[in-house]
Amino acid sequence: MSTTGRPSDSPSVAPGEDPRGVPRQRHSGGNVRSMVLSMAVILGMVLVVVWLIPRPNAIEQPAVDVSNAAQGAASQLPFAPVVPDGPEGWTATSANVNRSTDGVVTWHIGYRTDGGKYLALETARDTTRTWLRAQTQSGDAQGEQTIGGEVWQRYLQPDRERYSLVRTQDGQTLLVTGEGGYAVLTELVEAAEAGWTNSGTPWGVRS
Repeated sequence: MSTTGRPSDSPSVAPGEDPRGVPRQRHSGGNVRSMVLSMAVILGMVLVVVWLIPRPNAIEQPAVDVSNAAQGAASQLPFAPVVPDGPEGWTATSANVNRSTDGVVTWHIGYRTDGGKYLALETARDTTRTWLRAQTQSGDAQGEQTIGGEVWQRYLQPDRERYSLVRTQDGQTLLVTGEGGYAVLTELVEAAEAGWTNSGTPWGVRS
C-alpha cells in the first residue's frame, strides 16, 4: 500500500524551537555575562565611594584639666598634688587619685607627648618595694641621673621599652614612667618640679 502524501504523525519543528515546543535560548550566555559585568561595575563604584570617605586615624581624647582635678584631690592626699608646668605641646589624658599596690594612695597624671608617646606621673607617700615594682613594671635598676642638682634612680623594663625615673624625699616619692627614653621623662620631671615651686609647695610640702 502506498503511503505517498500521508501526513506525518510528528508535528513539524519550526526554526528556533526544540521538539518540545520551547524556544531555544540563543543568547542566555550573553545575558549571564552582561549581568556579571554589571555587578562588577556596581561593586567597583561602591569600593571607590568607601575609599573616598575620610576616616580618622585615631580617636582624639579631650585634654584633662589637671589644675581642676588637683583642687578636688587635695583633701584626699597628705601632700600638695603636683600640677606640672608644661611640657609644651603635651596633652594630659588623665588626672586622679587611686589606691594603688599595697594600698598606697597615689596622685596620678597621664600624658601624651607631642610625639605621640605616653607617660605617667605618680606621686605618693610611704611607698613600698612592691609599689615601686608595679609602677616600673618590674623594671631593672639602670643607675642614677642628676636633674636640677638632685639624684634620680633609673629603671628600665626592656621588653616593653618602659623607662622610669624615681626620687624619694622626706618619705614622699615622685615617679615618672613611660615611653620615649630618659630624655622625655626628664622633661616631665622638670615640669613637675617647676609646678610645685610656682605653687609655693616645693616637693609637695604644704606650709
